[in-house]
Amino acid sequence: MRHPQPVAWAVSRWCADPWSRGAWTGLLVGGTGADRARLAAPVSDRLVLAGEGVHPTRPAMVHGAYESGLTAAGHLLAAGRPGERIVVVGAGVAGLAAARELRRHGRRVRVLEARGRVGGRVHSVDLGGVTADLGAAWLQQYADNSLAALARECGLPVVATDFTDPLTLSADGRVEGATVALDALARTAHALTAAADRPVAEVIAAHAAGLDTASRRTLAYAVEAGVTLESGLDFRLASARGAFSEPGVGEGDRWLPGGLGTVVTHLADGLDVILDRPVTEIRPGSDGVTVTGSWGALHADRVVLAMPLAALADLAVDLPDGHRAALARIGTGRAEKVLLRYPDRFWPVSPGGYLWWGEGTDTWCEWADLTDGLGHPVLALLAAGDAATSLHSPTRTDADIAARAHATVVRMAASFPNLP
Repeated sequence: MRHPQPVAWAVSRWCADPWSRGAWTGLLVGGTGADRARLAAPVSDRLVLAGEGVHPTRPAMVHGAYESGLTAAGHLLAAGRPGERIVVVGAGVAGLAAARELRRHGRRVRVLEARGRVGGRVHSVDLGGVTADLGAAWLQQYADNSLAALARECGLPVVATDFTDPLTLSADGRVEGATVALDALARTAHALTAAADRPVAEVIAAHAAGLDTASRRTLAYAVEAGVTLESGLDFRLASARGAFSEPGVGEGDRWLPGGLGTVVTHLADGLDVILDRPVTEIRPGSDGVTVTGSWGALHADRVVLAMPLAALADLAVDLPDGHRAALARIGTGRAEKVLLRYPDRFWPVSPGGYLWWGEGTDTWCEWADLTDGLGHPVLALLAAGDAATSLHSPTRTDADIAARAHATVVRMAASFPNLP
């Protein structure tokens, strides 16, 4: 059977992007929510961090970034007075939220963004007249999501994805019991880390040791899609407590057919945002803070540093020992996405819009079918961890990556020609 070629595609490069250095944050062994809370605490009365990585209870989520921006703004509002000059470094969701709140309270705010666009790790792209998200896409914990409330105020439609009931397929056939296997692994993780944290790799190995061959195969399949995609970290370094305790998908998740960029546009409206202004140094002084880049310098009374945590490695900024120690216990996961738009839908359809695919090798193992919400056949294919590094290698062109992703879709469709 001949399958159609994509009519449009887009490929992410989050791991190679110097302004993100990966996708979302996760805890390394020994790390806890207290480390995120430490980073959210003001560096001084003139400098504070913001972003999903510093939210103690909503990490790795867009609304966590949004709320952290509001919290950061609150710290600087309490320390200063109306009319002060505030520089916000980073025009992602956290930076834009902070800037809006500060401006609302009478501060003179300027946002410096390293990229040539706003949004940070939110990046809605055009697929031949259809918009989809190449970065963050879902409004998680929907019932208690502050950004979801903002989207509703703006009259933006949303579509549900059921991450709890994926269609589980592999090159060897349908996979039964994958979610049950993950539940059992989580119970083992909680038991093995009751006294002390352990690396995810150790927990998986200990759990797998008690399984028969078939169950180990099911576990490996489930881990690739259900744990690796949630983390993206090196499992030898990743915290098992964090991986199996910090919140993730599966709490009434929704996505915006118009793209999360519609929310970003709303947040950025009316703000003084200067693009292509990467910052290399933050230097506090007795009368304020100087923000420096190759473009020059700006002096402000106070600063919100709303950069991804991984990008802080290249920034000259003096952080307290407590902040430095907390940073060392938080990593940034590797995850990448390919968007493919087709003239027709020819792949197996999951009622919840969510599929898992395994091939026994590096592959895009998590698929979101956006067709019903967009009204056009579109797939979002995700890979994480070593698979993301391999599949989205800088040695491969975007066109090559998109072609390989398309070949993966064809293999799945050919393997299950009778599924609706």
